[in-house]
Amino acid sequence: MSTREQMQSILMDPPPNNLHISRVFVLGSLLLGSGLALCLIHSWWQFYFFFGVIAAIGTGFTGWVPNVTVIQNWFKEKRGLAIGILSSGVGIGIFVCIPSIQYLINGIGWRMAYRVMAFFIPLVVIIMTIIFLKKPPRIISSIPTEQEIYYTMMRDPLIVDLKWASRSWTLRQAILTKQFWTLGVCFFFTSLIGQSIMTHHVAFFVDKGLETLFVSYIVGMIGIVSIGGKILWGTLSDRIGREVTFTLVMVCCICGLLLLITFPILSSPYTPYFFAIFLGMGYAGTAVLPPLITADFFEGRAYGSIFRTIFVLYSVGGAFGVWFGGFLHDQVGNYIPFFIIVIACALFACFTIWIAAPRKIRIVPGKKVFRFKQNPTA
Repeated sequence: MSTREQMQSILMDPPPNNLHISRVFVLGSLLLGSGLALCLIHSWWQFYFFFGVIAAIGTGFTGWVPNVTVIQNWFKEKRGLAIGILSSGVGIGIFVCIPSIQYLINGIGWRMAYRVMAFFIPLVVIIMTIIFLKKPPRIISSIPTEQEIYYTMMRDPLIVDLKWASRSWTLRQAILTKQFWTLGVCFFFTSLIGQSIMTHHVAFFVDKGLETLFVSYIVGMIGIVSIGGKILWGTLSDRIGREVTFTLVMVCCICGLLLLITFPILSSPYTPYFFAIFLGMGYAGTAVLPPLITADFFEGRAYGSIFRTIFVLYSVGGAFGVWFGGFLHDQVGNYIPFFIIVIACALFACFTIWIAAPRKIRIVPGKKVFRFKQNPTA
């Protein structure tokens, strides 16, 4: 592929095929609804299959990867803000759905609650798909000349490594890079941290004597905090850089873990609330930053397949963290050793993101002014 073709593929990624995307969301919502509806189980393997396989596949079709791919293709400027607003919907869902579902379970039983979700979730997803995916927001009106492409790439204040940024990345090429696997390791531990704490803090607080319904309110509070946190982290990462923002996110996670570790000792009634604030902020960052960082490295037509592959490692990390937390708790009788291990994982995740160094490929929009001041001829 010529240099011009490579640059055109970066500057002129075609808008996604909305018909295909709509089909993915509709199919996924139907699979998710079917999996939930079939969870009228009488043995453990049925729950694992219908919820853990069918509903999980539906979640994959309607979840983070396809949504982020659409946003990444639609927004070039202030992408952090766009991803932050998108992911804040997860926080709204946590705030609204967790307590509501707990009320449903308490009132009509978990089987009937699953039936209710099996009806409403596909209905809402299909309606949103029809409303928001009718038209692509970007339309390419003309093909720039070779001189225009070259000038644009050279004068782009965000590009640090022109050779890297001008490549038309494919999944195969990305997998052969050190940066791809460094990000994979980083996101493995990022998901391990976020998902394991989100899962096991409920059991931890219940073990310490808190009521289940009260703990569901704490989960809802985490969702509220994460709404603003995702927008904040996305916007902040566009201003101060991905690495610094990621480090601040890990600091919030560590503070939340330290509150859990000290809760049995201090027994303060305020600890769950402070924990919800720190975990809400930390959890928000573990969701919003990975797609942004991946786009810094592998922006282009194949971004969806590249991020999807990295997201497999992200998902494996979350699944392993949830399992390992329960396993270690059963072995030692408490969660403290696991929380200490997760703190170590947070420190290691910080180390890997600085090693990957997205700032060496693209600087964020908030840094471009400083770049021009330092090198006016760039």
